[in-house]
Amino acid sequence: MLHPDLTLFSADLLSKWGFWDGDAPDAWLDYCDSEGIDHTKLDFPTAAIVRAHLVPVLEQHVTVVDVETIHNPIRVQTRDGVDVSETWYGRGPTPLLTPELVDVPMTEVLRLALDAAGLTEPPRYTPPLSN
Repeated sequence: MLHPDLTLFSADLLSKWGFWDGDAPDAWLDYCDSEGIDHTKLDFPTAAIVRAHLVPVLEQHVTVVDVETIHNPIRVQTRDGVDVSETWYGRGPTPLLTPELVDVPMTEVLRLALDAAGLTEPPRYTPPLSN
């Protein structure tokens, strides 16, 4: 079965509510369901995906920070040496980050989730016991 990629938008790095506002995206949940993977036993690796696949392709020089929050956990602090953290809350002009987006294969998302969990195989759904 062919699975869609996970799309990361560069602008999400500039918002408190970016990258699914800290939730696992529906595309990931659908992928896990179709593969029989118990996503409740894996943390969705937003920051790892962004660091590995979005930040390296940005055409601007950025510094990113991890934020302890229930919202977007990774954000741009500076763009080309200028502090842009006010944009996290919708204040000030929003700088442009290019490219606009990057697609990441779901198999790579799974690999990063497994790495973060220290696993080599994904946890699977356990069928209910029948009486």
